[in-house]
Amino acid sequence: MNTETSTKPGTGGVTLHTIRWTPDATPRAEILLVHGYGEHSGRYEHVAQRLCDAGFAVTSLDHRGHGRTTGVERGTVDNFDLLVDDLASVVTDLSSGTSDGVPLFVYGHSMGGLATVRLAERGDERFAGLIITGPALQTAASVPKPVLAIANALGRIAPNLPTIELDGDAISRVPAVRADYDADPLNYRGKVTTGTARELSVAMKAAMEQAGRITVPVLIMHGSDDTLADPAGSVRFSSAVGSSDRTVSIWPGCYHELHNEPEADDVLTTIIDWIDARR
Repeated sequence: MNTETSTKPGTGGVTLHTIRWTPDATPRAEILLVHGYGEHSGRYEHVAQRLCDAGFAVTSLDHRGHGRTTGVERGTVDNFDLLVDDLASVVTDLSSGTSDGVPLFVYGHSMGGLATVRLAERGDERFAGLIITGPALQTAASVPKPVLAIANALGRIAPNLPTIELDGDAISRVPAVRADYDADPLNYRGKVTTGTARELSVAMKAAMEQAGRITVPVLIMHGSDDTLADPAGSVRFSSAVGSSDRTVSIWPGCYHELHNEPEADDVLTTIIDWIDARR
């Protein structure tokens, strides 16, 4: 697997950090990999390795407010639409830089799954399919309702108020994964601000309301024991998607990051097989 990092300008003075992993042979498909809240693209190197071994090229970026991207305070989602604009810009780069006939898939996890959905709901026809895992489509039941009410009420006028911190123990059942997550200096381990919570809440509502706009194939996978993003949201969303080629799979006993669970090998095999069937 070959690795190349670069930067590109984003909206509003943001400098986006991007990373691209490629197989030695000509790629059979392009995949835009979209990470979740509070983390960064580098946490997906092992995922990219599996996808490259299958003959796919993988491109990812650190969202504004995340990882090595600069220009927005870490942990802050100041404008979710701009975050999606950044993804659209990368899609344009990939579409202009790849050979005709090489399909493009978007694979988003957690908040990245939500961003993937919002990107597809813009009506972009350059995608061969969407893969979303543990998508943030419905607020987890573990989030106290008063916190949501405060975020929605104050998120616009007082966006920097702290609310709650994400539970790092809920990402995976694998102790080493949790330890690496806590020790990684590029991860955001502070509290979610009211502004960020409001941006995510508004995006979730829009994603559900506009699900019918999505007509490309969709694969949704969610852990049954995910306490960071409610699996019920994946089921609701799947039933509302406009595509006739849609699959929702709930993985028994799994936590939030399916690609970092004991079942990760089966998860990635499922994704690879699904892509191969739709190239």
